[in-house]
Amino acid sequence: SKIGKSFMMIQLAYHVSTGTPLWGYTCRQGTVLYLALEDNHRRLQARSYRMFGTESTDKLIFSGAAGKLNKDLDEQLNNFMYEHPDTKLVIIDTLQKIREENGDNYSYANDYQIMGKLKSFADSHEICVLIVHHTRKEKSEDIFDMISGTVGLFGAADGAFVMCKESRISNNATLEVSGRDQPDQRFKLTRNLKTLAWDMESAETDLWKEPPEPLLETV
Repeated sequence: SKIGKSFMMIQLAYHVSTGTPLWGYTCRQGTVLYLALEDNHRRLQARSYRMFGTESTDKLIFSGAAGKLNKDLDEQLNNFMYEHPDTKLVIIDTLQKIREENGDNYSYANDYQIMGKLKSFADSHEICVLIVHHTRKEKSEDIFDMISGTVGLFGAADGAFVMCKESRISNNATLEVSGRDQPDQRFKLTRNLKTLAWDMESAETDLWKEPPEPLLETV
């Protein structure tokens, strides 16, 4: 917590909504819904202004409140997709804010069911749903084992990012990436002290690029 995840989420949301490249990656422009459930509109406005100045976009939509999964949230997300069919990305910050309040929250079955339901929604609309979650304090040999909760969360998702800093006051961070449809990657990031956005210093592997489509290449 408090290491700059939400700033990174705003950064991702802005770049997708404007279609501008991020860290050498091409972004496919589309509407972005950012459920900033731990922030208020005043803080979001201040952060956005500091990071991007007065450059606005009508394709980035913030909400500071949402229902719970398996309750109001399901209908809210489907209604949003109906009203904004060009949506490419939905960010939920954080997972804990949309979980149902019951005693089985942290079982493997419940974690897998939560991620499975969000993945089904994403697949049915052909979009990305990015869920912000916390890590445990305990270190692990496999950094993805540090994701808080059971392995059901990581197991059901298509991929995950884990962001770590060596110390809380450091401006440097490591972003580990793992997923079903891409090679594992590790990025070295540095926080811009003026804008508080994250800049990529280096990548331990080449940036992943979508493989060419043979038919289109031939044409």
